[in-house]
Formats: sequence, C-alpha cells, structure tokens
Amino acid sequence: MNEIQGYQEKILIFFDILGFKNLVLNDYKDEPDKISKILSTMHLMSSGTYSSEVIFFSDSVVNIIDSKPRFKTQNFSYYLDAIMSDISNIQYTMLNTYGVLIRGSIVLGDIIFNKEINQLFGPALIKAYELESEISIYPRFIVETNLIKKLGKDINRTKVTRDFDGHYYVDLFKWLITIEEDKAYLHKLKLNLEEKINTINSSKKPNLSVLSKYHWFLGKITAAEQMESKSIKD
Repeated sequence: MNEIQGYQEKILIFFDILGFKNLVLNDYKDEPDKISKILSTMHLMSSGTYSSEVIFFSDSVVNIIDSKPRFKTQNFSYYLDAIMSDISNIQYTMLNTYGVLIRGSIVLGDIIFNKEINQLFGPALIKAYELESEISIYPRFIVETNLIKKLGKDINRTKVTRDFDGHYYVDLFKWLITIEEDKAYLHKLKLNLEEKINTINSSKKPNLSVLSKYHWFLGKITAAEQMESKSIKD
C-alpha cells in the first residue's frame, strides 16, 4: 500500500448526472449496461496533453488531473482549455446520445488520492462538491475562483464565460459556432432539447425544476446562434 505523503495540488472535475434516479428506475431500468456506458462517458481519458485518474461515487464521477501542464512549452490557459474542450465534448455526447444533462465543477486545490484503495478526500473535493450541488444548478460546469485568478487576462482565450448570475462556467457553445459542421451539431442539439421540453410540458405533472434546466440550455443555444448571425452581418 502506498504511504500517504500529504496533500497534492490537483485539478478536479466533478461530474453529476441530472435525473439519475429516473434513468435507473425508469428510462433504462432493464438496461444496466446503458447506465454503465453513461457513467463511463464522464471520464476524461488521459491524452497527450494531460493524464487523468477517475473515481466513481454513485451518479457522480470525479476526474483527477495534474495541476501543471505536462510539457514546459504549454502555458496554463492552453492546458486548461484543452481539458475544458473535452468536458464540452462529453456534455454534447451525453445529451445527443443518451438525452442526459450533466453539470459539475472544476477546481484547483489540495487532495489526497490513493488509487490502490480507491480513496479520495481533501479541501478541493469538498469545494468541487459544494460548487456542483449549490452553485451549478443548471447543466453547466462552474469554474472556481482560484482557476479564474490563475487564468488572468488569458481567460478570453478559453471557453470560460461569465453567466447571468456572475459565476464563470465552461461555455460549450464557444466551440459550436465556428464552422458549418459544428453549426449542424448545434441545430441537432436544439431539436433534441425542444423535444425534451415538449415531452415534459405534455406530462400531467411537469417537473418545473427539470424544465428550467432544459430551458437554460436552450437559451444558451439561441444566444449563440444570435451572436453568430450578428457577427456575419457585421
């Protein structure tokens, strides 16, 4: 067994599935393999840019990533943006493939992680959970203050956007309005969301909490489309 050496600074990405109970008990009650695939999708796989470890807590998944870029030639904003691009891809895949909304947080802080005994704890994990459960609310990934400060002026080069309530989040739509193929993905997402909203509205007792989350997502797509249309006219 590895001896604990003390806290290490890491980047944590906390994923949470919205409506997980309904997925297990209703939507995929006879398809546990589908639930497994959904959970596995929320794993940022190690790449040439960063290495990643993962730990599962029921419907939540935590990815543990080194706080510093793998290569000295990488600056931090590029490094973090690569991670956020993968988060955006996962968000898109979850909604478009499984019809599932996810939310979460990204934090920079201290943890203890022991892979051999599947143990994870520390201030960073507590912060990540608090941001996801108390602040995120909508299907968005909140970027905590330490990371915003570390990005500094480079924040404009990343997928971070300040939302209506003042919190910074990973803006999925910054990368979905750049080329024609991406616009097609955006349109498909919009149709899926509108279908979900219509289904909820047609139910006997619409879940207003769930409905507000789909409306938030749809509103972001509409805003992205309007921004793109304005930039073309200008």
